[in-house]
Amino acid sequence: MSQNQHQVEPRLLNNPTVKHVDVDIEKLRNHSVLFSVLSDADAQAIIQLGRVLHHPAKHIVFQFGEAGDHLLILLAGRVKVSLTSADGKEAILSILEPGDVMGEMALLDGDTRSATVTTMDACNFLVLWQRDFLPFLEKNPHVALKLLAGLSKRLRATNDLVGNLSFLNLPARLARILINLGQQYGKVTDTGIAIGIKLSQEELGNLVGVSRESVNRQIRLWVDADVLDYNHGTIILKNSDALFRESLNSER
Repeated sequence: MSQNQHQVEPRLLNNPTVKHVDVDIEKLRNHSVLFSVLSDADAQAIIQLGRVLHHPAKHIVFQFGEAGDHLLILLAGRVKVSLTSADGKEAILSILEPGDVMGEMALLDGDTRSATVTTMDACNFLVLWQRDFLPFLEKNPHVALKLLAGLSKRLRATNDLVGNLSFLNLPARLARILINLGQQYGKVTDTGIAIGIKLSQEELGNLVGVSRESVNRQIRLWVDADVLDYNHGTIILKNSDALFRESLNSER
């Protein structure tokens, strides 16, 4: 994508408010911590703070490393979430569809984007800016309390997910951990997705809940099969598809 393409101004749809836009709140609740804890009235009040924007196909909505000061709800079209190397090689992390939410935590911490989002089709978004949302929280502290409860629920769900890993076999558990690390800390290189934090085999064993020796045996199998590279704590995922298939294997 060219830099000029990224700088194209989004087109604001007819009404700057979103009073008449059809937003499926129930669907949002399935995709968003924020909306999952809100009543219909509170959710509608927040939606009214938003603006509906249109982007053409193949447009970069935001890039890795940019300031994250707004949330986007995809209303129509599809987008891809990806990481791109310096030489232009792309690794797609996920494809999002209407109802999916991007940049939710940016409403609270304004941190930089962890990936690039690009439209695959012409897309409409509901955009909610931090500058509008934080004053709303100050005026509606009950929403802030609900949001805090929602974030706590997500943390518990994450802990439960880690606990459920114990019911999978070692390759499936380790594959899921590596995929998650790749999504959070991965950077595309010439040889694959390099995980940006070093982890010893003992640390990987602690994450998965097995011994260092067990991790060592599985890592060696995947290195021999050209699924990944492991060198003194540096992990490069060379075949993410193989890891994903392995992660679905629940046989112990």
